Amino acid sequence: MTRIRWGFVVLAVALLGAACSNATSRASNGGSGAPGVTSKSITVGSIANVTGPLSSDFAPLVNGVEAYFSMVNADGGVDGRRLDLAYQTDDQGSSTTDLTLAQKLVEQDHVFAVVGVGTPFFGGASYLAHQGVPVFGYMVSSDWSDGPTLFGVNGSFLAYSTNSMSDAYVARQLHATSIAVIAYSVPQSAAACQAAASGMRVLGLNVSFEDLNFAFGSDPTADVLQMEAHGVDLVLTCLDITGNVAFARTISQYGLTAHQLWLNGYDRSTLQQYGGLMNGVILSLQNVPFEAVSAFPGKYAGMETYLREMNRYQPGYAYNEIALDGWINAAQFVAGLRAVGRDLTQAKLVAAINKTSDFTADGLIPPVDWTRAHTSAGLGPFCSTYVEAVHGRFVPEFVQPGDQVFACFAQASDTPVVPLPGTPGA
Repeated sequence: MTRIRWGFVVLAVALLGAACSNATSRASNGGSGAPGVTSKSITVGSIANVTGPLSSDFAPLVNGVEAYFSMVNADGGVDGRRLDLAYQTDDQGSSTTDLTLAQKLVEQDHVFAVVGVGTPFFGGASYLAHQGVPVFGYMVSSDWSDGPTLFGVNGSFLAYSTNSMSDAYVARQLHATSIAVIAYSVPQSAAACQAAASGMRVLGLNVSFEDLNFAFGSDPTADVLQMEAHGVDLVLTCLDITGNVAFARTISQYGLTAHQLWLNGYDRSTLQQYGGLMNGVILSLQNVPFEAVSAFPGKYAGMETYLREMNRYQPGYAYNEIALDGWINAAQFVAGLRAVGRDLTQAKLVAAINKTSDFTADGLIPPVDWTRAHTSAGLGPFCSTYVEAVHGRFVPEFVQPGDQVFACFAQASDTPVVPLPGTPGA
């Protein structure tokens, strides 16, 4: 895993406080049975922050799962079995509640898997790993590396440094001569931006100003004045949307001519609300952008399928990045089921997925090597896509030859390399 949407994580930490680690050395390789499986159905559950703080940043994951299941069920299910997301639970953003719900799903509801974990604090991770339950969700903490049964989008291992090549590439493309890096004081945000700054310096770029202790909700004026004094022409932020917008507004007020690279904010409703401030902002992503379908017709079939089916089954969430993560979770679950066949157990499902070295979620993300994705970020290349906010809409940016939206990099290099076979658009 090269990068998560840091804004969601850092804001969760700022609002809710640090959660306890759930690390354990007793993770199972998968349960030996098949609870929730009948000749006609496979019953699973989900755990999401549906009504708690930051619910809008996590709850849509379940809508993506539901849409994918609806598509599969409309085509007869998997090996004649219907997929049933029968237990949709709400942990309200609480680590303690999360653990309680995980125990209930296993011990009372007897689900086969948990498909759709979207929460800032995954308190049930250790328990589910030890029980051998296959789990699929949006990774925002190191809990996801707790065993081979936990599957996060793009991998289950947090790596702070592997996207610095992408950041440096953007800086080169923008001819940046003086770069500012801004992060909150919480560990996730500061570590991400510290890695970005260090990596860019190694690659010869001038990171002239850092504030890795910016307080959530505070006034950016002092930092913007420092940027002005340092002649900053590119600002990289590891903030949530609120923080990004605050900096964009202050940068505009002081007439600072600087590009902005955000790691969070790829949301059409946000763009509609702050279109003037976001004009020219570049966002770094790790999936095929929604806009690639209209920009390059016929090139990105996986995204075409996603948008078509989401607009059919969950139309209010079609352009939601968290719902896309849920779709990817469901796609991985179903791919594993199909690899196992009718003689299904939890252990067989986990083993089948962990033999996969080229999972792309039907053409939405670069290949993930699940033979190593629980314990490392892999050997690369590490790929990103980019969009720019242009007059109220997102437009694919830095597109490579052949309308390839992914720019991929070897370790410690900001020169694009050929993507791995199977990369969408390759």
